[in-house]
Amino acid sequence: MSSNQFFKEFKIKTSKIKDKQLFETTYYEELAKCLKYGQIENFEKLFNASIDFDIFIDIKKIKKRFEFISKLLMNLTNEISNEYRTSALGDQIDILRFCNEYGLLEKQLTEEEKNSIKKIKKDKLFLANLNDLFGQVSDSFINYVSLIFPRDLYEHLMNRQNSNFQDIDGLMHYIKNNFFNQYTIYGLSVRYLSSIRRFIDIFSKNYNFFKNEDSKEKIVLNNKNKRFMEFNVIYRTFYYGIEENREFREIKKHFISPENILKNLDNILARDNYNFYSISMVLLGGLGPQGLGFTYSTPKGEIIEICSDQKETKAIIIKFKQYLKRKFLNKLENELSNFEINIEIRNKIIKFLSEILNPKDRVNYYDKDSLLKKILNFLNQIDEFQKDYKSELVNIITKISQAISIIFRKIELKDQFMTRMDLVSEDKIKSEDIAKLTSLRGKSHYDVLRERFFFQYIVDWFYELYCAENKKC
Repeated sequence: MSSNQFFKEFKIKTSKIKDKQLFETTYYEELAKCLKYGQIENFEKLFNASIDFDIFIDIKKIKKRFEFISKLLMNLTNEISNEYRTSALGDQIDILRFCNEYGLLEKQLTEEEKNSIKKIKKDKLFLANLNDLFGQVSDSFINYVSLIFPRDLYEHLMNRQNSNFQDIDGLMHYIKNNFFNQYTIYGLSVRYLSSIRRFIDIFSKNYNFFKNEDSKEKIVLNNKNKRFMEFNVIYRTFYYGIEENREFREIKKHFISPENILKNLDNILARDNYNFYSISMVLLGGLGPQGLGFTYSTPKGEIIEICSDQKETKAIIIKFKQYLKRKFLNKLENELSNFEINIEIRNKIIKFLSEILNPKDRVNYYDKDSLLKKILNFLNQIDEFQKDYKSELVNIITKISQAISIIFRKIELKDQFMTRMDLVSEDKIKSEDIAKLTSLRGKSHYDVLRERFFFQYIVDWFYELYCAENKKC
């Protein structure tokens, strides 16, 4: 049932209720039902209509809201194992964001809770992460995500049998030591590689070699003499598996802009700076289907790789593959000639585009559909296409589409990385914003990094409960 249909039925159901107190009771009961059954859109529709019903919302009147919210979150946590549905992590973030937006976690805090929140608020990185993910947050929200959510998660997993682990100790160690070191979410593979300090040490050694004029590793890759370098890093990853623990050894080839690293080095190494800096592109041994990937630093002093599938990645390119009117039209005219489109038709198309395009606007790939639509409408108005050549119109439009695609053909990931590093060098974009410019199905690398950062805290508090109750660790 759509939220509009739900709202319509609610109004019909309550239309005969004349007593204001009874109506309010029914209203809050319906809000509680929406929470109970996870009907978020219905809840929002009804909640936002409170002014129409002359109701001043009092969150405390929504009965069992904490119980229902907990069940919503825990129902997503079906099983933590290699088969764990990691998309649930994003769903949990969405539910918490929804709860914060509507103030559903507000409560009277105890003195013990207030003292705990004071300690937690000393962690400026965690507060920055909360504000980044959820916007402005209250003490009640902080109390929930730091105390109640980890406790609910812990009790939920303790009460479930997990056939993939021989005992609860194995499950707990897996969650703590491996789960967020290697997983897949939103179609992107994520992997912890090493500490940032280890990586910078390796970079420094290679950079000193790179600066040597006699070095065979030294390469100059573009006409602006911006230097890029490649070097290999051997990674040893200890994997806490389901049945056994194993150590993996792998080699990754990093492609790097030394200027980007040196320019941001102090911030990259700082442990009080909430940012995720672009570090390198992995050319060999990466997590993506083509063996590629991007790496970033985290505020916890880590190097994290996220895969980038060239076929699926929607990478936002700034100042690249964009043409001013004159240059675009010249390229299009050449391509149309290659496709052997009649010179008369070709000239008419170029003249038409010349009249409708603004000389100061840049034309890019995302203008393609709009251009084709305008060209099709224009050709439809030409007499010969309305009569003798109507059957050829589809073929001509197809050729024009192919011509435009050639002009804005896909850019290699390596070219994208180089372009971004050039823009960082020119202060056009910041290194810490690069992660926001690569996305897959609406989720950016930045989303993955900040959500992972949040859940690392949840896991730490979760594990502290396990240690305290089992007197281990």
